[in-house]
Amino acid sequence: MKKILTIAAILLASLFLISPVMAEDQAPKIWMVGTELDLVPYILDGYYLSAVAGYGKWRARFVRATLTTPDFATQSGFEDNELNVHAYIVDYYFKEGFNGWWVGSGLETWAGDVTEKSSGVKKTYRTDILTLGGGYTFFLNEHLYINPWAAVHIPVNGDTNLQFVNTAFKIVATTEASVKVGVKF
Repeated sequence: MKKILTIAAILLASLFLISPVMAEDQAPKIWMVGTELDLVPYILDGYYLSAVAGYGKWRARFVRATLTTPDFATQSGFEDNELNVHAYIVDYYFKEGFNGWWVGSGLETWAGDVTEKSSGVKKTYRTDILTLGGGYTFFLNEHLYINPWAAVHIPVNGDTNLQFVNTAFKIVATTEASVKVGVKF
């Protein structure tokens, strides 16, 4: 809970310190380079690193994240589902300037380990995931933006059914939604 309050305080302080002029009034830039911070992995005792580069209406994101999925999002009978994610995603914006609505798709690799509660057995897995998503980017000033988004993650290759002592852990399509805070240079 302390980590959540710290992140919220940093975001709130950032909002008070930025210029009240919205960047939408500025001429759109053709190139962009930046980074984004997704809040969910930090809330789930992990981290999120990303590099973002774009040209025109296209943007590429390279992501590295680590997190432990919460109990309500972990298959019944299992715990400690720890994920290491590498993602390569391409986004398309419907208007210039990397502002407004966007859709994206990409490939992720989930390398993880999970424990069966009844036996205590822990196994590792590696699964390739097709990600389809979208969101809306709005700038708070020339460099700082907020990006709420949602996506579906679909397993396409690798481990999708790990057999344990008493049951199987299944990696199935999942949905996710979050908010990113980004910086554009």
